Amino acid sequence: MSVHQATHPAAPETTRQPILSLAVARHGAEAVVEVRGALDMATVGLLVDIVDTVMAGQPPPVLVLDLSEVTFFCAAGVTALLTVRQRVASNGCALLLRQPSRITVAVLDIVGLRDEFITE
Repeated sequence: MSVHQATHPAAPETTRQPILSLAVARHGAEAVVEVRGALDMATVGLLVDIVDTVMAGQPPPVLVLDLSEVTFFCAAGVTALLTVRQRVASNGCALLLRQPSRITVAVLDIVGLRDEFITE
């Protein structure tokens, strides 16, 4: 399992808590990216980058984004999910959102995209 963390660029020097944590694991044919924290303009690039890394070489048939621990989700997160979906599909793979948090579901509802993503 690999773990990537980012601190918010505006965070004071004394605060070193990561604002976003990403962990990747393989479960059979699935690659699972666990997302914890805020998906905002400062962090969504990390999600897209980790998905690109997972999809490089031998892409899994199914990429699962576990969004159960997402604490903040905004338009940048929506754009990131659309980008991830396009990149995963271009590799002939399926994207599955696992247990999206309430804030994630609420924002996807607001922008009319909730039914655009397969969830479990």
